[in-house]
Amino acid sequence: MATQYYFCSQCQKKYPTHQKLFDTLYEFSKAAPEDCLACGVVRELHITLDFPLGAGDTDFKVVSAFLPDKLESWLGEEEEEVTLYPFLVVLQRAGDRKQFCWMPYWHVTGKEAKYGQHAVCLDHRQFESLIGQIWGKARDQEEEFELV
Repeated sequence: MATQYYFCSQCQKKYPTHQKLFDTLYEFSKAAPEDCLACGVVRELHITLDFPLGAGDTDFKVVSAFLPDKLESWLGEEEEEVTLYPFLVVLQRAGDRKQFCWMPYWHVTGKEAKYGQHAVCLDHRQFESLIGQIWGKARDQEEEFELV
């Protein structure tokens, strides 16, 4: 389970978000975090993720978070509209400069956000390698390629 908080690197204060992770990431993708109430420095968003298979709990600074320009929606069960929110979140492990690309997603039905169970987290170089392969293949085949 992920936990999130805002952190002031100047005065070392932690500010809990009191929000669900979806709401925190959504707001972060739209606007910069607020300034620290004590010193006025812009606060950083941090999240702690519990990765399985021995990867452990790790504290990350959220460098940036993105959503597609256009979100996809469809009619789900009981004729409810379902909207997919696929995030691309650039994380930096607290204490070093190594960055990762984390891709969590939520399905939102009405006001309920249901977390995707298979979010991927890749080292920044691995992510760039995959994207480079996509664009290289499209270029080789002289095709137009769209990430879906």
